[in-house]
Amino acid sequence: MKPLTFSPLPAGTAGDVSLVRIGSAALRDDPRDCPVAIALKARPRLTATGGRPRLSEPLQGFPLGPLMDALDLIEHQYKPLAHVLERLRHTSGTFGRAGVPPAHPGLVEWTVAAIRNYLAKRESDQKHREAVGAARTYPVPEQWVVLRELRSPDQRGATHYEQTAWGRRYVSLDGTVRELRLLSFSTAKHDRPAAEKAAAAYNAAFGTPCDPAYGRHHRPKPDLPAARLARPERVRVIDVGCGDGSSFVLLDWDLEEVRARYAEHALPVLSRAADGAAPVPGASCVECKAFAACDRPHRTPGMLGLPRPGTPRPRRTVSVSDLRMYAECPAKYHLSRQLKLRSKRPENPAIQRGRAVDAWLNEQHLRRPPNGCRSMPDPPDPCGWSVGDHTVSGDIAEIGARMISQHASLCPLDGLGPREQVRVQPQLSCYDPELDVVVVSTPDLVYTSVGGWIWREVKTATSPLREGRTLMRTYPQLALAVLMIASGVLGGDLRRSRVELELLYPDDCGLEELDPGLPTVVDEARQVISELAAPWQQDVSYDPFPGTRRCADCEVLEWCGPGQNHLAAASS
Repeated sequence: MKPLTFSPLPAGTAGDVSLVRIGSAALRDDPRDCPVAIALKARPRLTATGGRPRLSEPLQGFPLGPLMDALDLIEHQYKPLAHVLERLRHTSGTFGRAGVPPAHPGLVEWTVAAIRNYLAKRESDQKHREAVGAARTYPVPEQWVVLRELRSPDQRGATHYEQTAWGRRYVSLDGTVRELRLLSFSTAKHDRPAAEKAAAAYNAAFGTPCDPAYGRHHRPKPDLPAARLARPERVRVIDVGCGDGSSFVLLDWDLEEVRARYAEHALPVLSRAADGAAPVPGASCVECKAFAACDRPHRTPGMLGLPRPGTPRPRRTVSVSDLRMYAECPAKYHLSRQLKLRSKRPENPAIQRGRAVDAWLNEQHLRRPPNGCRSMPDPPDPCGWSVGDHTVSGDIAEIGARMISQHASLCPLDGLGPREQVRVQPQLSCYDPELDVVVVSTPDLVYTSVGGWIWREVKTATSPLREGRTLMRTYPQLALAVLMIASGVLGGDLRRSRVELELLYPDDCGLEELDPGLPTVVDEARQVISELAAPWQQDVSYDPFPGTRRCADCEVLEWCGPGQNHLAAASS
């Protein structure tokens, strides 16, 4: 894929491309991220033109923002913990800063727990270092930035390159050790992409202390103690789980190893991040500077079936899974789907089983055997098996293995021509300009057949479909599939296209079809989606919707006072 051209500037943008700034998080190389959006974000002096004015969400959208502000007060300004927690709650996480939106009450409570978890684990790690004879480390407020200045513009038009790494920074008293702590929402990650780790290590090893800079060059911070300016002998990058107070040392390298890993893993990905490539529509569209002039994603006015709101909101993404969770409880949707906060509670067994079955079938479909899954091997041990990140055992595994066996007779790849296209769990998206919303969907499988596109959703169940309720109301993903195909998101011949629902039971299976070319089917699909989306698109507070069954196994219950109170009242 060809890199972006920055002379002339990409359509829909204006400004200066001489400064290129890339954070280590941009090196995760996630195929769902848009290379164009990443490359444009790396130009902080480049701005969007011709779009809507910049708007702010009514609630804090960066879940780690209040936590970082609180830790700054404690570690850099030496404020007592009790004082910071009181300020956090009193100001709803803004700490009195103008222009900062308040945090949802659930985020405030999560932050209170995260502060305690982080500080306790940090002190525990410090004591362990002392016990083994290693030097303690101390917090530093300045950022570490790798700076490179060119005498003349290069092929990208850049004269200044900056590399950053977001996290919390610490140094030993003698400056020989630098430590960068990366924050995870729940439990500590035991691994991150090799390029991200190498870039973070390089930033810690060779970064120059600087004050924060927004839209301008970072400048070295003068008059610092020698230890904070010294080049370290070793660097440590540690992942910290803010949800449970766990931590894991991702790397502990000397400078020679940092250089080697950086050259091998980070530099190629950094170059790709700076250059960009073909656009990948999806969640990246929300903040992309070139979105107004981009021909992706597919424009579908009225996709959600709602009029333009009186008060405009910032661009958002939404999926049917989001809308279903919102209908269940707005607070749960905001905390778990928007802010990505989840407790340590295990998932519902049916959800675990469904994810494992999906992962097993996806792995088989990616291989695309000539006769589909008819020759697919069953899990070797039905009572305990793994696929990818999913491990199941007991009844969950046994029932899931039986469902996998049922799929063989319904696999759509059996007999499919070699020239037909097959896409396993692709990210599909379209844009509703009326609401300024990017609608995202990840079907289990889409494939072509004699000129049309077929959208296959696979669902696992232990009981039959409920009578008196239509397919699209039972599974709104099918309604969105109908609308996307009917609006041309996939292309192809609409007359030969269809939406399929594959139902897998322990001892049976079934296949249902919907025709996106029928006006009555499209009308019902639009009604299903608009009914789900209407309350979501108007909400600005995401208040909880307590209910005994909803709250009992809610993944954000521990930060939801109304939910806890409801359960306490119900049990008294």
